[in-house]
Amino acid sequence: MPKEAHYSHWVAERAIDFISHPRAEREPFFLAANFFDPHHSFGAPQEFRDMIDADAIPEPNTKPGELDEKPSPHRAYSEKSYSGTAPGFQDYSADQIKEIRAQYWAMIALIDFEVGRILEALEVSGQAENTLVVFSSDHGEMLGNHQQLLKGPQLYDDLTRVPLIARWPGKIAPGTDISKLVQWIDLPATFLDASECSTGRGGQGKSLLPLASGQDVAWRTWALSEYRYSGFPTEPLIMTTMVRHEDWKLIVWHGKPACGNDRDGELYDLNIDPGELNNLYDEAEYTERRRMMKGLLLDAMSSSEDRTEPRSRRW
Repeated sequence: MPKEAHYSHWVAERAIDFISHPRAEREPFFLAANFFDPHHSFGAPQEFRDMIDADAIPEPNTKPGELDEKPSPHRAYSEKSYSGTAPGFQDYSADQIKEIRAQYWAMIALIDFEVGRILEALEVSGQAENTLVVFSSDHGEMLGNHQQLLKGPQLYDDLTRVPLIARWPGKIAPGTDISKLVQWIDLPATFLDASECSTGRGGQGKSLLPLASGQDVAWRTWALSEYRYSGFPTEPLIMTTMVRHEDWKLIVWHGKPACGNDRDGELYDLNIDPGELNNLYDEAEYTERRRMMKGLLLDAMSSSEDRTEPRSRRW
């Protein structure tokens, strides 16, 4: 279809209409432009597909026998996606996976184009100098990496490490690069801070503005991701939890009584294995590292409990 008929174009059109309304010039506003893409079933307008050289895209990140080193649900998600309701990596040829990856890149190119239109409308409205713009995503996609096609309970960086770009003229210096671990829950706190509002009861995130403005602030050393019976249900149900600390990542595939699987896990040294190919979870020489990461995971999960309800008594 032409880009004018694509839903990514429609999202941009609605955002531009909002920004161009006289009310946006008179009153503070918050606008979330939610693009559905990039997403399966992987198809972009031809003009954007023509921009992409499929041969220049890296081959999927995997190695022979990788699934033998990983918890067993990985193999099931390689065979079929979305808990068996959609085709999996193994249903496609190498050429088809190559084209899927090219279409994914093309959908990103389309979003780049449409975001550019939104930013141009912000400039025309005169609000660009006074507006915090944040670009992020809710998740990534496997796209053949680790012999997986779509997403699910896997907590590889392919799914959990998402883009985060912020622009605020006069507040954030261009080219600022922050290496600390931040999380999506920090975005609401950031928006509220930018609008000079309190975070409110129950907010667990921290504003990113002090980091982005170059302040030396104390910051958490970990990031937490949780998959709790999400997406398409499985039988038995699946629960996974990931904690990232410095260059280490632990993923726990929970077992009974939390869910029906046997407990298993993944442990990666991202400094030497950024592609998460070599699972160290059962390696004897990493027993102490696994123990330390499990302790951190327990403490991080405990810290995320909701304690906002007031106590009625002192005991």
